[in-house]
Amino acid sequence: MNKKDVYVLPGTIQCAKNYGYDGLDIWTKKGKEIISDAKIFIGHSLGASFILKSNINRNCKFIFINPLLEKRCFIVHFINWLRFLIFEGFPIKKAVPVKYWWHTFRQALHLLNVDVLGQIKKIPQENIIIIRGKYDNYFCDKECVEILKANKIKFIEVEAGHDWNENIKNTVEDILKK
Repeated sequence: MNKKDVYVLPGTIQCAKNYGYDGLDIWTKKGKEIISDAKIFIGHSLGASFILKSNINRNCKFIFINPLLEKRCFIVHFINWLRFLIFEGFPIKKAVPVKYWWHTFRQALHLLNVDVLGQIKKIPQENIIIIRGKYDNYFCDKECVEILKANKIKFIEVEAGHDWNENIKNTVEDILKK
């Protein structure tokens, strides 16, 4: 698969360039809508929610990394985000500039309303792959694993937490080679 056929929507407060693929910086004011002729869309965390709320042909291929499957109130997500930052965290150099943090906050609030599971069910099963970090105890946690199993949605567990790491990157690259 050609890298130009892949388009990434990054996780909360991160830049698309952190992933090694072209993408849309949804956490800045530039990130308004998906305009791409990509064949494969990668959505990390709330980036998956952004894809699912967009008007993208459901016959494309989708790779969702640690999507927020379970509807939870903002306070629960905020507490989990604080726990994530404290216990897992990510380098500040991966974050969008501070001037965009208010936009990021508003964008996250909007994306928390997406019915992720309902939208995933509308995608043909052969067009979707979910990658879950085995140690994601914050967003795509063990409750989400039970939701995936109950809905017979296939997923791959990798040695990772919530954030993009080498193991997730390698798994994505293996999927793209097929």
